[in-house]
Amino acid sequence: MDGGEGRPPGGSEAAVDAAEAVVDEYKGVPDFVPPGPPFDAADAARGKTVFEIPITSEVPFITAVEEGMRQAAAAVGAKLVVYPNQGDPSQWAQGIQTAIAQKADAITLFAQDPALLGPQIEQAEEAGIPVVVVRTSGEEEPCQTARDGDAYGTACVPGPFEQAGRIEADWVIADSQGHGNVLVITSNDAPSTVPLLKGLKGEFETRCPACNVRYVDVPIPDWSLRVQTEVQSALIRDPQIDYVIPIYDSMSQYVVPAIRATNAIDRVKISTFNGTPFVLQMLQDDDIVQMDVGENLAWVGWATMDQAFRLIAGVQPAPSANTPLRVFDDTNIDQAGRPPQLDQGYGAAFVAGFEQLWGVRD
Repeated sequence: MDGGEGRPPGGSEAAVDAAEAVVDEYKGVPDFVPPGPPFDAADAARGKTVFEIPITSEVPFITAVEEGMRQAAAAVGAKLVVYPNQGDPSQWAQGIQTAIAQKADAITLFAQDPALLGPQIEQAEEAGIPVVVVRTSGEEEPCQTARDGDAYGTACVPGPFEQAGRIEADWVIADSQGHGNVLVITSNDAPSTVPLLKGLKGEFETRCPACNVRYVDVPIPDWSLRVQTEVQSALIRDPQIDYVIPIYDSMSQYVVPAIRATNAIDRVKISTFNGTPFVLQMLQDDDIVQMDVGENLAWVGWATMDQAFRLIAGVQPAPSANTPLRVFDDTNIDQAGRPPQLDQGYGAAFVAGFEQLWGVRD
């Protein structure tokens, strides 16, 4: 954090101190909090098949979560089948049909909008296959629902998106001492963006009214085509931009080249969210990515499988995922490994915690 004498007029001392306190609060190793009551997953899920349909197979975040799902499946003797796709809703629909045809025992769905798949989700449930809709709602929200009030899917796995957005903003507010000139790259096609931006915008509005913040939306399927171009254009139009917030850190693979191409590496810093290993590597090796609000992506995978196992076992879905956040910066990034690993830097309590929760460890 900037520690220069005095405070620029952009933000009050109390607001900047509050933002810095939030960032510091999340720098420590998180504790495991069970998402729900214990149950016998080892007995219920052994030999069962969980069919996973990602939002797209081209985002590293998803592949990292899938690795955690495989670890969890192995812990109870279940099988994980992944249906690769390129983010087309018709492919998600085909994935559900394939899962039905293969008589899967549960489906986990990372679709950006489950409303597009209402008929297919209903067909799966009519076939006796529960559907877990993953990461389309925040911890502060109910599961995404249809117009008639019924939830899409049998259960959901929420994410801590609103708090992640707050931390992305708080780091910039603290580092800039309340006067950042910020470009935010969003993906409004992802439902998780709604709570994330609620947290981010709310933090800037209440703690940094003098910050100059503008937003550019790039849908997920267009990241590889448009993110670099949009960032380069913005940095050329406004050479005063000193922070870029790609709200999901996998965007950074396109943001960093844009910053380099515009010779802005000495002034522009990245604050982001997800804790994807290759982005944590950027933070470790470079000065452009300065802060990543990390999630243990393996932990997210275990939490997703926990919900699937609960449905297979016929018990009530967990009311919360309780997947934690951890701020990584120069002070603690080496705790994520060299090079960073998807499940390092968060402690090992979650593995033992889930195994005890499921009855596979005393």
